[in-house]
Amino acid sequence: MTLMLRLSVMAACIILALYVLHLVSKGKLLLKYSLLWLSLALVLLLSAAFPNGVAILAHLIGFEMAANFIYFIGMFCLMVIALSLTVIVSRQAKRINVLVQRLALLEYRMESKTKEPLDSMRGC
Repeated sequence: MTLMLRLSVMAACIILALYVLHLVSKGKLLLKYSLLWLSLALVLLLSAAFPNGVAILAHLIGFEMAANFIYFIGMFCLMVIALSLTVIVSRQAKRINVLVQRLALLEYRMESKTKEPLDSMRGC
């Protein structure tokens, strides 16, 4: 890995980390979700700073080439991100379902008390 490529990767990692922190400070990204992105940026930064360490680690684990190890780690990170997003979406879907059911019960109670459909009161 050339020095210019290493510096470019390190700069991109720092920009990514700063952007994630910016999103957190603006309230567009929750801190608990930003930790995954910040840890990914840190791992990439360390990999760019110490490329020999990646090659040694790849050889110790049993990979023939460091590039194959990097692809494996990249795919693993993408799978972790996809899994965490799936868990978040599933949790939100359950919460939306409960919220819709509670809203329907409240509307039913309101309609039964007033004997007038809520849609006619809204002007819908």
